[in-house]
This record gives sequence, C-alpha cells and structure tokens, in this order.
Amino acid sequence: VSGGCFNPAVAMGIDMSSQGLPGLGYCGSYILSELLGAGLAAALFQVVRPGDFGKEKSAATELVSEFLGTYMLVLTVGLNVLGHSKAGAYSIAACLTSMIYALGDVSGAHFN
Repeated sequence: VSGGCFNPAVAMGIDMSSQGLPGLGYCGSYILSELLGAGLAAALFQVVRPGDFGKEKSAATELVSEFLGTYMLVLTVGLNVLGHSKAGAYSIAACLTSMIYALGDVSGAHFN
C-alpha cells in the first residue's frame, strides 16, 4: 500500500522523484501517517513494557499485550489465506515466534 516508505525522509524522497507527478504530491499524508503510527507504537510500548519506565505491570499491560499478539497473528493468517500464499506456514510461524519472543514475558503469550 505505502510502497515500503516507513521513514518520512524516504517518503519525501520517493514522492519528489516520482515520474509524471509534481513533487510533494502525497508526501504530507504519508509523513503524517508515519508520525501518527510512531506515536501510537511508542504509547503502546509504554503500556506493554511499564517496567522500562519505572512503573508496575497491571492487568491492562497483560490485556494489551495479548490483544496485540493475537491481532498480529490473526492478521498474518488472514493475509495468507486471502493471498493464497504457498508459504503461509512459514510466515505464520515467524509471526508467532516473534510475538512470543516480544510479549511472552509480559503476559505468557497465550494468543488465541
């Protein structure tokens, strides 16, 4: 969807070098989306990893981490099914492994 522009500088560079379009066409909306996504990720990180910020773990910490892990797993499965992927097992296993590694010590990684 985005062309892989996860960095505002990359989004601006790609937009300015686009052929047939004047520079800075969609770059503002891409940059805004990237910055909002980064802010949301930082906020969720503070909720999921309160110990890194001198706070205690709560029920919200476990609920949010389980929600995020389950969301990513279901998203990966759904995209593999919709895309008729022949390597679905590998990407699902990679997603599950990543979520267990990232969130297992927070909530136990009981994604369902």
